[in-house]
Parts: sequence; C-alpha cells; structure tokens
Amino acid sequence: MSTETPWQGRRYYPISQYFRRRFGERVAKISVSIAETCPNRSSANAIEPCIFCDEWGSAAYPLEKDRGLLEQIRFNKNLVSRRLKSQRFLVYFQSYTNTLDKVEILRQRFDTALAEDYVDGLVVGTRPDCLPRRIFPLLEEMSQRSYVMVELGAQSFFNDQLAFLKRGHSAEKNIEAVCALARHTHVDIGVHLIFGMPDDTPERLIETARIINNLPISNVKLHNLHVLTNTPLADMYRRGEFVPDELDAYADKVILFLRHLSPTVAVQRLAAVASRWDELIAPKWTGQKMQPIDFIETKMRHAGAVQGDLYAADRMPDRILLASG
Repeated sequence: MSTETPWQGRRYYPISQYFRRRFGERVAKISVSIAETCPNRSSANAIEPCIFCDEWGSAAYPLEKDRGLLEQIRFNKNLVSRRLKSQRFLVYFQSYTNTLDKVEILRQRFDTALAEDYVDGLVVGTRPDCLPRRIFPLLEEMSQRSYVMVELGAQSFFNDQLAFLKRGHSAEKNIEAVCALARHTHVDIGVHLIFGMPDDTPERLIETARIINNLPISNVKLHNLHVLTNTPLADMYRRGEFVPDELDAYADKVILFLRHLSPTVAVQRLAAVASRWDELIAPKWTGQKMQPIDFIETKMRHAGAVQGDLYAADRMPDRILLASG
C-alpha cells in the first residue's frame, strides 16, 4: 500500500489543513465560556447529567467564566497566538449548550465576536436536541457575514450507548439535527463522537463512519471516554462498572473508524485531552496532548493505513433518507 497521503505526510485529514485550504492561512480557535447550563443540568428539567460531564461543561478555561465575552476573547487570543503563532481566529462558544439563550442575546454575542478584526468566524457548540427553528435564521444570517461552524455533541449513533451516557437525546435526533442544519442554513457542520463505551464493536465503528459519510458533515472530533472527579462516571469507575480503554485499544478503534471515513471529512481531534489534570482519574494517558496523537499515527504508519483507505461510497442508509426528507 502506498505511503503517500494528500495531507503533508499525515495519516488523516487534520482540521488545520481544512482551515488553511478554506482561509488561505492558519486559523485557530479562541475558546470562550459564556453559556450557563445545558438541558441535563437545568433546574427546569428532571434529567440526570451526562455521566462524563463535570461541573464545567467542557469549558476550556473554566476559571474565566466570570470575565465578560470581549475580555475572554482578547485574553485567550493572546494565549493562543503565542502558542500557535496564528494571526487569524475563530471564536469557539464551547462550554455547555450555546443555543439555549434568546436569539437577540445570541446575536449580541456573535456580533461582539465578529467585531474584532482578527476574527474570521464563529464555532458554536450545542446539542442535537437544542436547535429550535428560531435559531436557524440567525445562524444563516451569521453565515452570510462570516464563516460559521456548528459543532453537535452527537457522541454516538446508537441509542443504547446514548442511554448509557445519559445524554437525553436519541440517535435519530442526531441525524435529524444535521439534516435540519443543512436544509435551513449554510453553516459548516461538525460532530463530536465518544469511543470507549460498552459495545464499541468493529461493526459499530464502521457503521458510524458510514453514517457520517452519508450526511452533510464536514468534520468530526473524537473523544475517548475518560473519568473525571465529581461525575457519575467516577462513581461507576470506583464500583468497577466501567473500565476505560487503554491507549492501544483506543487507537485500534480510532484507526478502524478512520479507515472507513471519507478522506474529505476533516478530523478535529483524535482523542480527548484532560486540561484539568487534577480532576483526571483514568486513563492517565488522557492527560497527555501529543502522546496519543503520535501513538495513533505511528500505529497507522506501521499498518500502512490512512484515512479513507477502506472507504466505499455505498448507498445512503434508509434511516438517513427518511430523516432528511
């Protein structure tokens, strides 16, 4: 098998190259924490929180939530630019669910971000069950002004796994949300996926790739299910009800998925990174940023594997056709 790849020697299509092709230069994300909650944590709902989510709701910089939006953007821009040497940025509304607020409040936040002359667009993190129709005109309006990506926390396309995570939404809702975004807006669509759950069979990993290949999804972000303090998963781990994947096992899952994933779908991340190391219980390799990436790519290289080398453009599954009709 050829060792040549179209991604400057990488074994998969990294989001950095996707952005470079789109913008003509390196573009980095500035993460901000503005949303206050999500449906699973709202006092208005009697729903248990997701088993993996801590009190910060995936915020990259949780201690900065007390800063205003503009202050967060400018402060974090300086951090990111020093680390990545980037001059152009996307503001990433990351923590919790960013489409729960009123449209006018969201418009003000988006306008504030786009008013900064080094900002080329927005990335909006949300859930597939939190896209009311009133949000589509705003997303479309913003996409006419700048680049907009919506990142959906799909996590899995199998209902038993979503029930295990206590997500509170279905696999069908994942597909419905992607199709609705594509019908009503021109935003880029990304999905988050979690590997390392029970019943992560090879057949399911391949089917996940096939579903993504047949949906209008431009990028994926992969996470390994890991244990943080003060989460339901931590209690399960202590009771012996959950054992996280070691890196070698997780790498095999990622590689199988990538080999069946279309080479046109960009990859934002190969594994989770626990930025709050003091909260990480297991597996410890989740606290390393580069080691998992290097390990997975080295394993792909030794196997002669690249993203999409087992990809086949087969017919669209019936359930996706039904959801998009």
